[in-house]
Amino acid sequence: MNLRTRLIPTAQSRSIALKAILIACLLAVGLPSVTHAQPPPWPPGCYESELSKPAYQKILICTPPGPPEDPLANWNGHLVVYAHGYVAPQLDPNLPVEELGRYPDLINILLYNGYAFATTSYQKNGYAVEQAGKDLNALVRHFKTHVLPNAGLLQKVFVVGASEGGVITTMLVEKHPGIYDGGLAMCGPIGGMPAQIQYLADFRVVFDAFFPNVFDFGVTNVPEDAWLNWDSYEANIPIALASEPVATSQLFSVTRAAFDPFDPTSYGTTTLGILFYSIWGTNDMIDTAGGMPYDNQDTLYTGSLDDAALNAGVERVESDGRARAYARRAYQPTGELERPLVTLHNTADPVVPYWHEGLYYERAAASGLFFPIPGELLEQSYGHCEFSAEEVLGAFNELLVRAGLPPLMPPTP
Repeated sequence: MNLRTRLIPTAQSRSIALKAILIACLLAVGLPSVTHAQPPPWPPGCYESELSKPAYQKILICTPPGPPEDPLANWNGHLVVYAHGYVAPQLDPNLPVEELGRYPDLINILLYNGYAFATTSYQKNGYAVEQAGKDLNALVRHFKTHVLPNAGLLQKVFVVGASEGGVITTMLVEKHPGIYDGGLAMCGPIGGMPAQIQYLADFRVVFDAFFPNVFDFGVTNVPEDAWLNWDSYEANIPIALASEPVATSQLFSVTRAAFDPFDPTSYGTTTLGILFYSIWGTNDMIDTAGGMPYDNQDTLYTGSLDDAALNAGVERVESDGRARAYARRAYQPTGELERPLVTLHNTADPVVPYWHEGLYYERAAASGLFFPIPGELLEQSYGHCEFSAEEVLGAFNELLVRAGLPPLMPPTP
């Protein structure tokens, strides 16, 4: 049965058909190429170094510039550490230059207000929540023992992270209240990586059902070198979406993935943003977890023109019990907070859905220490980590106030 063209004359099918016409019109406009922010050089007061324990990692440490006789004279005793987001495991671990380059003034503003700043490459890329947590703890220890003349001068430590770094931030604040005095988790899968893995892989198997000719492999047998063909997928997947608008409409109806109906590029942006993790990250996820943590044997997919055909034809995957246990232990926040946690999340995030905020709220609300920034206050609702510098600073100031400190002041002209 061809799921791409099967039509059933119901109210649901009429709605999907109308949506398909809209998608066809929008996608006909075309999709732009991907561009990246140009990273700035590190500001004065910053230097790069390395750590060897618990494993090799690159680090960056910044302190407010002071006179040679007292280099920490302008430091206020507080440290901000940054947990970067997911980086493809095929790349070498490196400092998050490009990620921080999206907001080139943020480090400068922290330094201007007397804060120290530090970040790390982590010891590995890809799925690295457990490893990154150990690396960030080691970074704080290094700051205490090698940067300060007296470790007792360190007053408060805050952790800030985006995307995968958001869930890393959340779990560090939960697990180590003696180290971190609060955190800002931006656009992160704070409802838990098990739920995020389910979302990403569900999209992949449903995509394959509607577009069976794009990939010649499934979720469980991604070739080790599949990522080498990513440029081809980036070119061909938007074409496939445009040529099969009914299938595209059903894909988004079933997966509930976010898109912007006023942006002709968002269907392709969402699809490529999600499928990226399948092609680049599946084998690393399996290696890290010690098996396949994804399972859809009992998942019932709904929202297509023929749900029975979809569920009969979709790839079914059986998970490994050890891998599921690892994901729950190392990648699942509990909501048990002793320090304030502020979150910032686009309401129409296609990669890390906004429903993660609701999942975490169910666990953390009783603590009285979970402070999500309302989505309606954001300038952009669609996009992954699409925040202005003002929004990030506003969220960080909310964290400072919750921790009993004054907000940051902008530099004077």
